[in-house]
Amino acid sequence: MKTSFLVGVCILAVLSISCRRKETAPPAAAAEPKHETAAATPPAMVFELTVADPALKDRLLRGFYDGTNAWKWTGRQFAVSLDAPPPLDAPTYLVLDFNAPDELMNVVKEVTLTARVNGQVVGSKKYTASGRYFLQCSVPLALLKKSPAEVEFELDHAAKDPANGREIGLIVVNVQLNHPDETVLNRDSATQLARQGYLQLLKQRQSKLPIEKQNDLMKLFHEVPVWSHMWFENVPIEKNPLDLWMMQQIIYETRPDFVIETGTFKGGSALYWAYTLNGMGLEKSRVFTSDIQDLTGTAATNPLWKKYVTFYKASSTSPEVVNDIARRLKGHTALVTLDSLHTAEHVLAEMRAYAPMVNSGSYLVVEDTHMDGVPTDPNFGPGPLSAVLQFMKEGGSKDFVQDFSREAFIMTFNPGGWLKRK
Repeated sequence: MKTSFLVGVCILAVLSISCRRKETAPPAAAAEPKHETAAATPPAMVFELTVADPALKDRLLRGFYDGTNAWKWTGRQFAVSLDAPPPLDAPTYLVLDFNAPDELMNVVKEVTLTARVNGQVVGSKKYTASGRYFLQCSVPLALLKKSPAEVEFELDHAAKDPANGREIGLIVVNVQLNHPDETVLNRDSATQLARQGYLQLLKQRQSKLPIEKQNDLMKLFHEVPVWSHMWFENVPIEKNPLDLWMMQQIIYETRPDFVIETGTFKGGSALYWAYTLNGMGLEKSRVFTSDIQDLTGTAATNPLWKKYVTFYKASSTSPEVVNDIARRLKGHTALVTLDSLHTAEHVLAEMRAYAPMVNSGSYLVVEDTHMDGVPTDPNFGPGPLSAVLQFMKEGGSKDFVQDFSREAFIMTFNPGGWLKRK
């Protein structure tokens, strides 16, 4: 994820909340939905803070600047004031929803983020790549006796804005103190269930290849990693090429009016969908894609991007984005693919938001279920596969079936994530 500096013009509703995106015929150029800033009266207690909300600006203690109506840049250190959520005796987590921007990661290569509540460290994590992240730390209840609590974050490195010398830290969307959502967490048990669920999925494939070899192939393919060094029309596209092939097959079979994608990155996959639609003669079909950063500079110059793609600089779960897309989809068919923030909570929120838009016979594709399934990252979870299992458990299985025929190539990054609407 590499971008030249700032999105300086208006990075839209990032998560107005947000990971990755209407009219029957969208405008030729990528359009941003219009959002009006409501001067809402702040609630008596604030334990969830969208940092760009003007009604809550007094809760920003230091380290924030610039941004849009959905996020703000930070310096190396930044802090907010949050109330402890009731009940006060329940397990509580500190959650930071942010983006590690290219402007920082291209300079420092790796950065450690440390979180403190009322002066005490509650968590720390190292990041080595640009992207959307979700930091979650357990907060000892003793630290919340002083409320509102001062919640501070500190990076061990920052970059400098060459234009004004200002520190470049993170892009922050939301900070909150919350009680874990038991539909996804207990985190440890959810991750373990995903591991077990993945093995069950392999059995359901009914492949002639032994499960152990399927597992080894997946790990090896992920570690190569060819998929992280691919371009389409000179635009980076971080996808499994076998999954791209399967997606074009699905598009040919279902002939969707709209392809909805969350997680745009540099636009390679959205451009791929545009070329696929164009090559199949689906000239009235369109692509809607969303991300909290606009890294689409090269992709957006392509004539087929201009013809087919509408880009939302916003969170995929932003109510404004979801409602706008749903309105424009009325009476039309849609294929949805989810590839933004990979936490179980975020993916589950996306599934709940976009599943109703998928018509019978089409697909809701949840990408990267291998992350907490295989797992290719043993320290990650719960993630996309946990979200799929929870979605199916809470009623999704009434409307969707896991289509294992789409895993025919074995080395899919989306095991159990090819959900076909009945």
